[in-house]
Amino acid sequence: MNKLPKPSLGAITALTITTPDLDVSLAYYEQLGFKLVMRADWPFPWIQISDGVLLIMLRKDPKPYLALTYYVKDIEQVAGALEKKGIRFEQKPKKTDAVKRYLITSPDGLNISLVGMIDGFRQPAGPGMLQMDPQDYFKPEKYINKTSGLFGELAHPVRDLEASAAFWQLLSFQVVSKFSTPYPWAIISDGLAVVGLHQTDRFDYPAITYFAADMKDKITALMKAGQKDCQRENASNAVLTTPEQQHIFLYQLGGMNDSEETVKTELTTPVTETERLLLKELNPDVLQELYTSFPDDYIIQFLGLTGKEELEKEKNKWRGGLGTYRSTYKRFLLTEKTTGKVIGSGGFHNWFPDHMRAELGYAMTDETAKQKGYMKEAMAAAVKVGFEQMGLNRIEAFVGPENEASQRIVKGLGFTKEGVLREHFCFNGIIGDSICFALLKSEYNKKKGKTKK
Repeated sequence: MNKLPKPSLGAITALTITTPDLDVSLAYYEQLGFKLVMRADWPFPWIQISDGVLLIMLRKDPKPYLALTYYVKDIEQVAGALEKKGIRFEQKPKKTDAVKRYLITSPDGLNISLVGMIDGFRQPAGPGMLQMDPQDYFKPEKYINKTSGLFGELAHPVRDLEASAAFWQLLSFQVVSKFSTPYPWAIISDGLAVVGLHQTDRFDYPAITYFAADMKDKITALMKAGQKDCQRENASNAVLTTPEQQHIFLYQLGGMNDSEETVKTELTTPVTETERLLLKELNPDVLQELYTSFPDDYIIQFLGLTGKEELEKEKNKWRGGLGTYRSTYKRFLLTEKTTGKVIGSGGFHNWFPDHMRAELGYAMTDETAKQKGYMKEAMAAAVKVGFEQMGLNRIEAFVGPENEASQRIVKGLGFTKEGVLREHFCFNGIIGDSICFALLKSEYNKKKGKTKK
């Protein structure tokens, strides 16, 4: 579970959506697991609905509109504090307005409104995804909304992730997680609302996003129940278009539970070949496909894992974000050609493309494959990929002083010892030093030229 900031804009948040017909919209959202909370005709016809986590205010108006809305007790005080931070209001209330309302527009066009508190309004009890134990994400029986799954975010397309995040920080939002694949994006929250900032051209509208481990079954059930405006991207992902012309993303979370006819049976990934090994590439896109499109048994076999417990550990690493906006990775599964057995892994983590450097790491998981020269063979191929395909200028390796076998590998690859980093790593609760080794592209090219001669 994430440590979230304390909300400063208001005590209640909702999505305000206009609709030409309140009853038609109510019936639509009831199909998605929402229930009526309140209804009134003052100061205009409106209804509140909720699925137990997300609150939506449906307001009667023929013009399409969506806003992230906060209901605020001390609205003048909150608005004044925002103006001191440099926030500009697109609209301010008049003295004669019965309900005070301020409107902000994000740099990428999302409406954010502050509305004076109205008696009887309540924040849904939740919990949302950020308050849940991540292990419960994959237990549909624990979902509050059994029909659509877990409300994840209000997905908001942005032109520049860093600039957009800086704006939202002025509203007391913090970055909860940040990713670089399949494009730069981040999840932000103020402890109440959850917004996804997506630097992408894959969609150009804000969208309510739901996730579920059994989303394929949920989409199928919705379509059987008469859901017509549902565009399936594949068996387990879909986009709904609501009667108000808003959008809802329904996305598969984790491994698919597809039938034998629809589940993928083989993952295609780039392969580097050596004399005795196949190095199967694991990059962010490959892991995204592996963990979201294949059953657990296949993943365990593909990665050479020991079972469900180890698989869950690997999934948790992936869910937490193995890559970030500024760094990424390219690793390899080491597979014996003759047996097809996974004997270890290695490659580049902490890869900083902008700085043309990466850290080399490796581990042999098959005891019977040790002391046969496999790792040096594999890492020689990885170094070649790094300098000749990834555009690296510097490859680093950090080795424990007592790990003589690993030191022999990097020295054999031409790495130079540069120094000792004190108390550089922690393994199983034990803090230790690291010897820093590095190989430059100029040194690699010089050695390669000598080898050719």
